[in-house]
Amino acid sequence: MEQGKLYFVKDEFYDRFKGCGLLENKEVINGKQHNRPCCYLFKFTQNDTGIYWMIPISSKVDKYKSEYQKSINKYKMCDNISFGYVLGEECAFLPQNLFPITEEYINNIYIDKNTSLPITIPADLMSELNKKARKKIRYNQQGKILGMSNIIKIYNELQNDINKKDTN
Repeated sequence: MEQGKLYFVKDEFYDRFKGCGLLENKEVINGKQHNRPCCYLFKFTQNDTGIYWMIPISSKVDKYKSEYQKSINKYKMCDNISFGYVLGEECAFLPQNLFPITEEYINNIYIDKNTSLPITIPADLMSELNKKARKKIRYNQQGKILGMSNIIKIYNELQNDINKKDTN
């Protein structure tokens, strides 16, 4: 799994962590369910062996632009939402909904059907997202709950899974 790429999360992850505030946005387009949600993957620290972090992506740009603007008006900044392009379409990247994950819950990588290559995001957007996400993770580790997902509960359960595997 590579930082900066986009991945899809298995349904089993959402089933296991139901009630943890995870953003589920499987879309039905033309009567067909699409492989959603799509998330940007990054690594918080190299010490977190086996734990990755995901930032969900939404196509509901107008909704999130409104939320972004409210935050800018009130706080003069917005650490919850960023915007970028995926396959030429503007998308909202949602650090407010970030969550930890392990490789077993990754379904597959997002491939551009025109080039057959994995989709990557630009370095400047990657840097912005990583900065916002790291800030949210650090605050949550300090007991200040920021964001929509219960990332500490999910992280602890995933870490327990890894520890059990390591002792077997």
